[in-house]
Amino acid sequence: MPLLRIPSAGASYRTMIILARPSVSPYLSKTLFELGEPAILAEDIKVPMKPALRLEPAQVIVEKPKQAYQSLILTSSENALAFLQDAIPHDDRVLKARLFKDKVAFRRSLAKLYPEFYFKETTVAELPALDAAALRFPLVIKPAAGISSIGVRRVERAADWKDAIAFLAHDLATYAANYAGIVVDAQKVIVEEWIPGIELAVDCYFDAKAEPVILNVMEHMFRDAADTSDLVYYTRRSLVRRHYQAIQEFLVRLGDLFDLKRFPMHLELRLTPHGQLLPIEVNPLRFAGLGTTEIAEYAYAINVYKHFFRETRPDWDAILAEPDDSVYTFLCTDVPTETYGTGVRIDDRALWKSFGEVLEYRMLDEDETSTFAVIFLRADDLEENRRLLAVDLTRFMQ
Repeated sequence: MPLLRIPSAGASYRTMIILARPSVSPYLSKTLFELGEPAILAEDIKVPMKPALRLEPAQVIVEKPKQAYQSLILTSSENALAFLQDAIPHDDRVLKARLFKDKVAFRRSLAKLYPEFYFKETTVAELPALDAAALRFPLVIKPAAGISSIGVRRVERAADWKDAIAFLAHDLATYAANYAGIVVDAQKVIVEEWIPGIELAVDCYFDAKAEPVILNVMEHMFRDAADTSDLVYYTRRSLVRRHYQAIQEFLVRLGDLFDLKRFPMHLELRLTPHGQLLPIEVNPLRFAGLGTTEIAEYAYAINVYKHFFRETRPDWDAILAEPDDSVYTFLCTDVPTETYGTGVRIDDRALWKSFGEVLEYRMLDEDETSTFAVIFLRADDLEENRRLLAVDLTRFMQ
C-alpha cells in the first residue's frame, strides 16, 4: 500500500516507544525489528523477539529528558503513562495525556464546544448519598480515569441507581489494583449523560504541523443498550467511507482546542441519531489496546506503528477505491468478573472452532490481564458479529 509522506515542519524527531504491561504483541515486536527503532522498557515484561530488538533501559529517559522531548513518543499500553509522568512530567504531551485521562477535566475543557452536555463529578464514597431523583437519566457512571470499560455502567432510571453503584464499587475492587492511578482512578467518579447512537473508535495521530492523520475507523458493536463491554469491534471500507470526512472535521476542532502536535491517540465517539459526533474519551499516546489496532493490517495493509514513526499517512483514496467490503473484526474475550483470578482456564481449541474465518487467535498471559485472547476474524457481512455478541463464553471454561 503506498505511503504518503507528511511534509516536515522543519524538524526530524527521534522515535521512541514505551513498552509496558499487560502485553506486547508479536506484530509490534516484528515492526520494531523491521524499523530498527529503539524501545524503552518501562517495567520488566515479556517481549516477543526480545534478543533481536533495540531495547533500552527506562533510565535513558530519566537521564536524557531533552532527548525524549524531541522524540516521537508512543506507548504500547496506558500503563506506561505513570512512567512518563515520573520521567518527563513537564513534556507537553504528558501534560495533555493527564488531562485526557481525567474525564472530568476533559469534559470541562470540552464545554467550549458542547456547553449543554451534562456531567457531574463525585467520588465512590459520595455516590450513596447522591439524590438519584436529582440526576438526569439515562446516564453513565464510570471512574474519572479508566480503561477496558472497568466500572462503566449505563443507568436507565433512578430505580437502577443503587445496583449501578454496587457494580462500580465491585468492578474497581476487582481490577483497579492492576493499574496505576493515572490509568484507573479508584476514587473519583464522573456521572454524565448517556449519548445515544453508533459508537466509533478511531486510531489517529496529529503530526508536527498539528494536522490529523486517520489510521483506522472501527465501529464498536453492543448486544443491547445496557451493554458496555469491549467484546466486538469491526472495520470495513463502507464504514470508513461513510464516516471519514466527519471524523476528520471533528479531529481538526479537537486539535485546535487542545493544540495537539506529534500526538497519537485512540479516540471513542458517538454518532447521535441527529448526525452529531460527540466524544466519549481520548486514550492518549496509544492506539487500540492489547494489539487490537493491528486489525488495520488485515483490513487495509496499514501498519499503524510505521505510519506514526515515519510520519506518513495511509492513501485512503486508493484503499477506499477497492471493491472489497469484507468485515474485519477483533474480539476481546474476557474472563467474567466473578471468575477473574480464580484459576479458571479456557478451552481455546473449542472457542477457536466456534468462529468462522479466523485470521489470528492470539492468546494472552492470564496473569497479566482478564482478556484471555484477542481474536481477528473476517466475514462477508455482520451476521457473525451479531451472533458473537450473544455467545456465552462460560461454555468454554474448564
